[in-house]
Amino acid sequence: MSERFDVTIIGGGTTGMYAAFYSGMRDLKTKVIEYQPEPGGKVSFFYPEKKIYDVGGFPGITGEDLVHEVKKQTDLVNPTVSTEEKIHSIEKQEDGSFILENEHGEQHFSKAVIIASGMGTFDMQPLQVNGSEKFEEEQIHYSIQNLNQYEGKKVAVISQSRVGIDWSLALEKVSDEVHLVNCGDEFKAVYENDVDQLNASSVQTHLNQEVEQLHGDEEMMTSLTLKDGLEIEVDHILVYEGLQIEKSMYAEWGLETEKGRIPVGTDMCSNIEGIFVAGDAAIYPSKTMLIASGFTEAMAAVNSAAMYLDPKAKSQVYSTVVYKYNT
Repeated sequence: MSERFDVTIIGGGTTGMYAAFYSGMRDLKTKVIEYQPEPGGKVSFFYPEKKIYDVGGFPGITGEDLVHEVKKQTDLVNPTVSTEEKIHSIEKQEDGSFILENEHGEQHFSKAVIIASGMGTFDMQPLQVNGSEKFEEEQIHYSIQNLNQYEGKKVAVISQSRVGIDWSLALEKVSDEVHLVNCGDEFKAVYENDVDQLNASSVQTHLNQEVEQLHGDEEMMTSLTLKDGLEIEVDHILVYEGLQIEKSMYAEWGLETEKGRIPVGTDMCSNIEGIFVAGDAAIYPSKTMLIASGFTEAMAAVNSAAMYLDPKAKSQVYSTVVYKYNT
């Protein structure tokens, strides 16, 4: 990992990926470090099947499709992407560059840093059933991503949240059979018509139930048994039982913080020269907490990073004159 980059972006959500695109468009050697196995961030986890209306140029686009389009755009400049890594420390060097170290002690070297990692890292609460670990990734999922994989399949959703209802209704459109298993007698954080839509659907709802056992061989899960003894054939299980949230380490990195976020100006500069911020990690007066806001902040952060690296650099570049990325 001795290679040194011009810009290293911590966080591979939509803001981080767009920052990588714009950084590449400015001919900066760019790396993205993402905690999850795949880029996409909170949009992938929380809004994959939901329509998003605050991004210009899209009169309604699902989170899954937005992540796909932003990733496709980012791939045009081919940044280096490292996944399943969590940065534990950032140390500024005498020459103004930075050493970023992950939880395993491995180091990344960068001349500038952009933080686009939101309020911290998160993991989904795992399914607490004996033997479930052997079906993880292939058949047990914690994000709905890629609806096509459930086409014609039998799916069980384990959740007592509105997210579980949303997932079930989205799956109903493509899956052969959908079961929604809730350990309680009602759903949490629902809107007025959520339960009405669920009741009007073909989703089979099981209240006050839990998964007691999974059945199958060493390679494939075939069914599950609920607490009441009912056995359900399943090809996939989706689980949303809340998050394990680990707060950001921004203060430990020496950054000034305000309610867990990093105060910045319109140039997206932090209190440490050479570290810039974009997306939910940034806070400033009258900030709008929208997905679209992250794109503007990403450009401002990259432009500031470019001028940090070279004070004579242009304050911004225009895509209309960067011909080599025209498609």
